[in-house]
Amino acid sequence: MERSRFKRTLGWFSSVLRDKVFYLGLVGIALGLVAFAILFNYAVMPLWTRHDASVSVPDVREMTGEQAESTLRAAGLGAEMREQPFNPNLAADIVVEQQPDPNTSVKPGRRVYYYINASPKELAVTPDVVSLAEATAREQIRDAGLVVGTVESDTIRTPFRNTVTRQTPEPGRQVPKGTRVTLWTSPGPGTASVRVPNVVGNTPEEARAILRRAGLWVDSPNATGDRIRWQQPEEGATLKEGEEVRISTNPSGG
Repeated sequence: MERSRFKRTLGWFSSVLRDKVFYLGLVGIALGLVAFAILFNYAVMPLWTRHDASVSVPDVREMTGEQAESTLRAAGLGAEMREQPFNPNLAADIVVEQQPDPNTSVKPGRRVYYYINASPKELAVTPDVVSLAEATAREQIRDAGLVVGTVESDTIRTPFRNTVTRQTPEPGRQVPKGTRVTLWTSPGPGTASVRVPNVVGNTPEEARAILRRAGLWVDSPNATGDRIRWQQPEEGATLKEGEEVRISTNPSGG
């Protein structure tokens, strides 16, 4: 009798214990689901929604470097400053260009490069090397603290081969030291005959343009007055391509 009662009691405890383990398991699962929901809501979901997020790139042109940096950071973007060769036609020490362009949609955190027109410490004046031999032009450019860039072959003919016909930057421009100067040089005189046009009465700039369009060369650096009053050879003469016509704003040609 006692043994039978003991067995029933033991069975009851076993049943209770099994039920307890079962319910504890249910509680553990429930807690796990709650933890997963919290993790998904606060960690996974932000990453998921960020995948499709975009930011409109603000326009930082004409800002100082400091302003551009703070504006881009405030928009949730990265920022990196880059200097570019000084352009005297633009304001110094401001942003003149940016990549990506303003109003472009990009991912948050995207790096934006902004380019500063950094004012140079030293400036040089571009020498006038038009009409000089290429070797002499190179020497004068180097003496001015500048660098000879590309040398292109021109279609403009002159009395001598390798005479500089054009240059950029133009003579007299203030540019940073180390700026590259591009030169164009002549192939020399041609063989075709050219009739000399009349340039008397034109401005020196107009006269030079007329003569060069005709296939003739003109230097005459002292012709700086109001109107051309003398030319040699005169209108109607025949020259070869590239031969020189002299012009003057003085009636006697001096």
